Amino acid sequence: MPFVIRMTIYFPFPAIMLYSIYDYLMSIIDWEKNTDPDFYKNYFMPPKPVRPIEEMQEEGYVEEWICYKSKVVSAKRLTVFPGQTVNISDKAAYGFYMLQGHGKFGVWDIETPSMIRYGELTNDEFFVTAPAAEAGIKITNHSKTEPIVLLKHFAGNSVLE
Repeated sequence: MPFVIRMTIYFPFPAIMLYSIYDYLMSIIDWEKNTDPDFYKNYFMPPKPVRPIEEMQEEGYVEEWICYKSKVVSAKRLTVFPGQTVNISDKAAYGFYMLQGHGKFGVWDIETPSMIRYGELTNDEFFVTAPAAEAGIKITNHSKTEPIVLLKHFAGNSVLE
């Protein structure tokens, strides 16, 4: 049976460990690529609609590939217009987090929190299994004025359409 999992992240690391993690992260950055004077030309990815924009707008949403040049990871931005209900399917499992809005994602309430306190659960980050993604997820925007905007991140790039 397809399902969606709520994700909660805690950081139970002592401060000294966080400093070590910072040092490690700084050591793996490719500084040559990140200071490339032609960075924009070489790495910018303009959004690519997954279908013709007009078709998606008629159905109440817009979905675009926003990260697609990598063989390791890819991402889509999904915008569901105010008051709309859509059914979105994908060919692979993915995680997502909310950027704006509130509503329903399948059976789950989703919302973009204005403030997160340590240890509190939020309804802004989920994981969707491959069977659930392929079956399609019903997304409902309860707002009359604000869109739902979420970012879906995929491992690998084998399903780029």
